[in-house]
Amino acid sequence: MRSLQDRADAASSIRIVHSIPGRLRLRLPAHVDAELVTQSVQDLAGVVSCVSSLRTRGLLVLYRPEVSIEAILEAVREGAGDSALVESRTDASDEAGPVLGAAVSGAAIQLDRGVRQVTGNLVGLGGLIPAALVIWAVRELMLGRAAPLAWSSALWYAHGLFRDYNIPSSH
Repeated sequence: MRSLQDRADAASSIRIVHSIPGRLRLRLPAHVDAELVTQSVQDLAGVVSCVSSLRTRGLLVLYRPEVSIEAILEAVREGAGDSALVESRTDASDEAGPVLGAAVSGAAIQLDRGVRQVTGNLVGLGGLIPAALVIWAVRELMLGRAAPLAWSSALWYAHGLFRDYNIPSSH
């Protein structure tokens, strides 16, 4: 259980909510200007997108592999003011989350590498999974087995996967 002081410190610091390769989500305290932080991070070379939510005080950063989390956090500190503290999740109830997330992320990265190797680097999971869902949806339509939402949900999900996880390369 966190003490009142720990909770107060957490409320006044920038928290890393989750981090996987290419994607970082932060929670900003109320006193930090989210627009300044967003602009500071977006100006960083290799950042694909940086979106803030005023409602949740969240910051979602999509970035290319050549960008380090440390560089992103430094840009966040610059936008928030040099005195801003950044803390990662330390609540005991969250301990299993990062471990499980890292394991799933690592497995997905390995699978993506395998798919890229088999296809001669033509396609990875970011393209294969949406394509498979589109093929499945078309097959269901052609066989007349599609329920009103099943195929459209698959297409919507494929679109979302492609949009959110297919980070363009820096060619």
